[in-house]
Amino acid sequence: MSSLTTLATYAPNPAPVRAQSTKLSAKGTRVVYPQGRCVVIRDLDHTHPVTVARISPSGYYCASADAAGNVRVWDLVGEDQSLKLHTQALGGRIHDLSWDGESQRIIAVGEGREALGKAFLVDTGASTGEISGHSKPINAVAVRAQRPFRAVTVGDDTNVTFFTGVPYRYARTLTEHTRFVHDAAYLPDGSLFCTAGADGRIFVYSGTSGDVQGELKDGEGAHDGSVYAVSASPDSKSIVSAGADGRIKVWSVESRAVVASWHAPGDRVAAQQMGVVWADGRIVSVSGTGELNVFAAAGAAASLEFLHTLRGSTRGISSLVAFGGKPVGGSLDGSVYTWGDECTAVRLDGPNGPPGVVALAAGSVLTAAALDDKLHSVDGGDEVQLSGQPRGVAHGAGATYVISEKGLDVISGTSTSSIPADKLGFEATAVAASADVVAVGGADCIVRLCTSDGNPIPNATLEGARSAVTALAFSPDGTLLAAGESSGKIRVYDVASREVRLTQWVFHSARINAIAWAPDGKHAASASLDTHVFVWSVERPLKHVSVKNAHAGGATGIAWLSDSVLASSGSDGVVRTYTWQHATT
Repeated sequence: MSSLTTLATYAPNPAPVRAQSTKLSAKGTRVVYPQGRCVVIRDLDHTHPVTVARISPSGYYCASADAAGNVRVWDLVGEDQSLKLHTQALGGRIHDLSWDGESQRIIAVGEGREALGKAFLVDTGASTGEISGHSKPINAVAVRAQRPFRAVTVGDDTNVTFFTGVPYRYARTLTEHTRFVHDAAYLPDGSLFCTAGADGRIFVYSGTSGDVQGELKDGEGAHDGSVYAVSASPDSKSIVSAGADGRIKVWSVESRAVVASWHAPGDRVAAQQMGVVWADGRIVSVSGTGELNVFAAAGAAASLEFLHTLRGSTRGISSLVAFGGKPVGGSLDGSVYTWGDECTAVRLDGPNGPPGVVALAAGSVLTAAALDDKLHSVDGGDEVQLSGQPRGVAHGAGATYVISEKGLDVISGTSTSSIPADKLGFEATAVAASADVVAVGGADCIVRLCTSDGNPIPNATLEGARSAVTALAFSPDGTLLAAGESSGKIRVYDVASREVRLTQWVFHSARINAIAWAPDGKHAASASLDTHVFVWSVERPLKHVSVKNAHAGGATGIAWLSDSVLASSGSDGVVRTYTWQHATT
């Protein structure tokens, strides 16, 4: 029996929001963060939008929250990540949540119509106290891991609110900060907690009484600008902070002084450090661009050694191709990435990539059609102005073809010719090219075959589709053309006879976003808005292999890296590779 087995999963990076703390969580060497509608669990030993995700102290569960106020608690043991609890905690966006030391209770905070925070039991969702004392959205919460339990919340009203528990009750308000307070963190031993604010200051308080114990200062304050995040070392001897000044600072809890510092390269906005977490032997920070900076950190010695940067898409992957035997994806964040054995992405287009990649095409060179209405050479070569905003791109034998709402552009060498939409006579929605033929799909459910100069061949139409043609792909020898529709159906045409060859590839339930033929020309893979990936057979059209729910939000790209390795991409920013085993009997 044929099969697809997951080979590797390449995770996207966080998508920081300017002037807002990015929440990270760690357990051992695993770091957890939200990305779009997904929760990413990333092992540092291997190199409605979710707003926060945190692993329980036991390490068995992860809690995630979203912009609609929902909290989900799910099992980390096993591969199915079964859901333990789903509750509507707040009536608005949840900014942060925190577990207690027994992994039995959670406090979620953020925005809401009736309440800005809620404390509840993980098993039932029942209330275990009242979170009050703030007049504006709450940005962060920290819970003492030991009994007697304590909790602290910080918000846009500049207040730090202290709670006793359980059940959690309001105890006092602390007013040392003068601007928004972004983050709070308890030391693992529960002796102290610290808060960080937009006033550039970090205060340290007693973990049991809430009395102020001092301030972390490096000059007039802790950072030259907002402090977005703080985290404590596992031995409770050090604190790490991340600031808008682009610095990561390690502080001694005993002396309240800076013992190590690192400044991010790049421009001021890109260098901003939006979040930080201290994992076992590692510190991980998030830059304004979404890059994850990894440091080696020895708690007692409080050293800070930069190791490497983990890169990846911060938005969905819009297009995927195979180039040099590796998957290459174009992202809506304006970058083009390739993924390899290091389990991290390499950015191909330098620091100033195209502003939102719509489609990629791979031939002797790699090109990207972008939202700036230009065709970019990914290696930094020339840019070609297009007639309109691109929808698709394909490389032919001697030219590149780009479709847009304005028509069809044909780029050959240094010359560009355009065929306007009114001359084409239809709205172009998909394009593919073989050695001598160009296929253009239309919203009118018809595929036109064109010559290499882009002009339609008389009477060369492929009909039979019942909805708009959204994806096209020629087989390696150019004899077959697969056409995907907005309805989820795929038809295979014989190019020479212009007749329908196959109509049995019908098991997708939503728009076909991409099709790719295997090198053997006997199989094709498809990616669909329905989140699934399918591999189809020409010889046995009723037989197929699928990966269900491969990409949250829809699968957007598909590419064969070799005879036995397939890659897919999605709106979730994830790229997956699979081992393809074809049954010969």
